[in-house]
Amino acid sequence: MADQLKGKRSTIWPGPELLPLPNTNYNRASITSAALSDVASDVIIKSRIRYGSRLSACKGILLEYSKSTTIHGIRYIFEVHRPIYEKLYWLVLTCTSVYFAVSLIWDTYLKWQDSPVILGFDETLVPVHRIPFPTITICPEIKMERNVFDYRNISRQILADFKQNQQFLNVDSIEEEDLARMAATMHICDADVVQRFAPLFSQLPQNVDIARTLLDLTITKNLTAPFCKWNGRFYFCDKIFDFVPTDEGICYQFNGLRPKDIYRDERFVSYVDPDIVDFNNFFDDLEPLNNITGNWSLDSGYLGQGKNAYPQRTVFSSARNAFFAFLQALEHNYDFDCRSFKQGYKVFLNSPESVPLTTGNYILVPNGDEVVVSVLPNYVVSTDNLHEISPEKRQCFFDDERALRFFRSYSQNNCQTECLANFTVAKCGCAKFWMPKPLDVPVCGLDDIACYTAAQEELNVLLQNQTMQQTVDPNAKVMCDCMPACTSLEYNFEISRARYDLAKTLRAFREVYEHDDSIGSRLSVYFKEHQFTAIKRTIMFGVSTLISNCGGIFGLFMGISSLSFIELVYFFSMRICSSWRQRRKAKKQILIQEE
Repeated sequence: MADQLKGKRSTIWPGPELLPLPNTNYNRASITSAALSDVASDVIIKSRIRYGSRLSACKGILLEYSKSTTIHGIRYIFEVHRPIYEKLYWLVLTCTSVYFAVSLIWDTYLKWQDSPVILGFDETLVPVHRIPFPTITICPEIKMERNVFDYRNISRQILADFKQNQQFLNVDSIEEEDLARMAATMHICDADVVQRFAPLFSQLPQNVDIARTLLDLTITKNLTAPFCKWNGRFYFCDKIFDFVPTDEGICYQFNGLRPKDIYRDERFVSYVDPDIVDFNNFFDDLEPLNNITGNWSLDSGYLGQGKNAYPQRTVFSSARNAFFAFLQALEHNYDFDCRSFKQGYKVFLNSPESVPLTTGNYILVPNGDEVVVSVLPNYVVSTDNLHEISPEKRQCFFDDERALRFFRSYSQNNCQTECLANFTVAKCGCAKFWMPKPLDVPVCGLDDIACYTAAQEELNVLLQNQTMQQTVDPNAKVMCDCMPACTSLEYNFEISRARYDLAKTLRAFREVYEHDDSIGSRLSVYFKEHQFTAIKRTIMFGVSTLISNCGGIFGLFMGISSLSFIELVYFFSMRICSSWRQRRKAKKQILIQEE
C-alpha cells in the first residue's frame, strides 16, 4: 500500500486547464514527452509552473515571459513547438541586435560623460547697448613728476655713495620725505633696479604708505590726459577718470565700477579714489544727462537704467561715439633709471566687474603715436539647465556656485587675482600694495619685495605644473581652480596705428601750447559693429537627452520601452510569488486526492 501511494505521489496530475487527450496514460507520460507535442503551449507552460519540479517551474515562467514580452526575438527563441534551427536563427539575430544596441548606448554614455556641454552661436544678434563699454585702464610708463621727486638724481646719489663706501653713509644729506618716496618707488621699478638697491633697504624708511606715496608722485589726471571725448561729448579727463592701484603702479581708469561694487569691503584695497565720477559734468551746451538709476550685473544686464547708465554704454559703433583721449608726456619727466626704456602707455580692456590683470594682454600706445582700437565683444551666456551638470564637466562656474573671499562676483580675472593675493599672504604674511587683502594683514614693505616676487614666480610654476599634470591625470587638482565664468564678457580688439605730430598739429591750427616739451598721443576705442553674435553654452547631453537616446536605440534594435523593463521586473518578482502560491495550492489538492 505504501509503495502504491509513493508511486501515486510521483505521478504528474493534470490540472483543470489540461484537457484529457485520447489514448494518453498520465501515470506514465511526462510533461516534456513527445506525447504532448499537440498540446497548446499555454497549457504546457501552466502545467510546468503548477505541477512540475522547481527547475521545470522556472522554465515555465521563462516560457511565459517570452510569450508575453514586447522585446523582439525573445518569443521565437523560447517558443515550445518551434524547430531548433529557427530558434538558433533568432538567437543569432537577437544577440547581434543586443550587441549593436549596447555598443551605441555605451558610445552615447561616454559622450554624455565627456562632452555634455556644447558652445554655439546664439540665435539672435546682440546690440552693443545691451553690454557695457569696456573698462579702459591707462598705465603711463612715466610714474613720477620730476618737479615733485627727482628719482634719477637721488638714486644716482645713493648708488655713488654706496659704490665709494660700500654703504650709504650720507643718509642725512637727503630729506626724509625723499627717502620715503625712494622706498615706495622700489615696489614699481624693474627687478634689476630693485636688486641693485637691495643692500640699502635697511637704511630706507620702512613704514611707508606705498599707495598714497605713489599717488602723490603720479602726474595729475588733467596733465596726462587734458581732454577726452565720450559718446559725442567732450569732458575734462579728470572728471571721468579714476585713480586705481595696479601692479604697474597708479593708473587711470575709465568706466570701471566703484570699489564698493567690486569688493565685498572696499577697505580690502589700500587706496580708493574719493572723487566720484559724474557723467553729467561736461563743457558743451547739450542738455544734462538723466540721473543714473537701476543697476547692472553680468547675469541680468541693465535693469531700470536710461540713457545715462552705470557703467557707461553706447548705442552706436561709429568713431563719433568712441572713447577718445588726448595723452601727453613731458620730456622732462622721462625716466630711464626706474623703469625700462619703453616709453608710452599700456592700455588694458576688461569687463567692468573684473579687475585688470596687468600681466595679461595690453595695447601699447607709444609717445607720438595715434592708436585706434576697434573692439569686438566676446560675450558668453549659459542656459540655466547647465546647473544640473557639474562644473568640472561644463568647465565653468556660475556666480552662485563659487564665492570669492574679496570680490562680490566671480570672474576668472578676479579669481586669479585673489589666488595670487592669498598665496602671497600665506608665503610672506603681507600683500603687495595693489592686492586685495584681509583687514588685519599689512602691506608688504621693502624687506618683503624679494618674498612677494618669489611667491608670484612660485605660483606660476605650480599652476603650470599642475595644469600639465591634469592633461595626463584628469583627477589631478589645480590650485585655486580658476575656471571661466559661465557668463563672461571679454573684449577682443584690432589695432590701427599711425604717427601723430603734436607740434605740426598746433601749427596747422595756429595754436600756442603751454608746454614746449610735450609729446602727444591719441587713443580712440570704439565698437566695431552695431550688433555682434554672442556665444551660448548649453546642454548637448543632459539626463533627459541621454534617456531619450538610449530609449530610441533600444526601441530601434530590440523594441524595448520603459514598460518592457517593468514587465521584466513583474515576471521575475510578483509573478514568481504568485506561481509559488499556486504550486502550494496544487500540491495540497494532490495530497488530498491521494489520501
